[in-house]
Amino acid sequence: MRLLQFFTFATILITRQHVSLTNLKSLWLWLLGGTNAIGIILQYIALSTLSPITVTLIARMYLVYVFFLSYIFLKEKITKWDYLAIILCILGSFFISGSRLQFSDNLLGLICAFIYPLMYATNNIVAKYLVSDEEPNNVLFFNHFTSALLLFCYALITGTSFSHISSQAVAFNFGGAFFNGFMSLLLFYTSLQFITAGKANIVRALGPVIVIIYSSFFFPVQVTPSLVLGAILVILASTIVTFTRTNHE
Repeated sequence: MRLLQFFTFATILITRQHVSLTNLKSLWLWLLGGTNAIGIILQYIALSTLSPITVTLIARMYLVYVFFLSYIFLKEKITKWDYLAIILCILGSFFISGSRLQFSDNLLGLICAFIYPLMYATNNIVAKYLVSDEEPNNVLFFNHFTSALLLFCYALITGTSFSHISSQAVAFNFGGAFFNGFMSLLLFYTSLQFITAGKANIVRALGPVIVIIYSSFFFPVQVTPSLVLGAILVILASTIVTFTRTNHE
């Protein structure tokens, strides 16, 4: 999280954008960081108690949450094409995973798996609201800044130890923070200035397909009919929201 703050702050300095810490008085910024921090905590609890595939599939509820929240709070219209895209995206994720949905008897894990996507969806809705008045860099900076403060407080309360962290782990975390936590969110927040939150998140769902493509250059990837069908469905969902526009837009 500190790495994300560094990357974002460096970008703000390079582009000479103005950031005022007095903005921290805004409850919206704390809601932005709070939903992100809670989402991260619940996601790790879910992953520690359920299989990664199960958590990933349940996380597709995120799309439903985003469209629902954007309709309620941002007044973004939902068309029949949007409903079709949601269904195709969820089905595509199911096929990509190989249909290996596994539920355990861990009730806490299941609850966290369903709630953490709601936190991320709320975070993106708040970000969509804020980027209408602020630069995406600023929103991203305060998102990471407030999240880091809240997560640090959580770590102190739970007695989390920061010792015995290997240099290899730090190196991988550095790369992951730059590409996933910084660049992807910066581009995502920028896209929110031009398209609805729902459509932006459908296009974002192309992530697993892209991961499979570039992973094939480094790791053996078994191409199965289920994987191909899932990829086609996700790409089709992204294509639908890319080439259709609501009357609101």
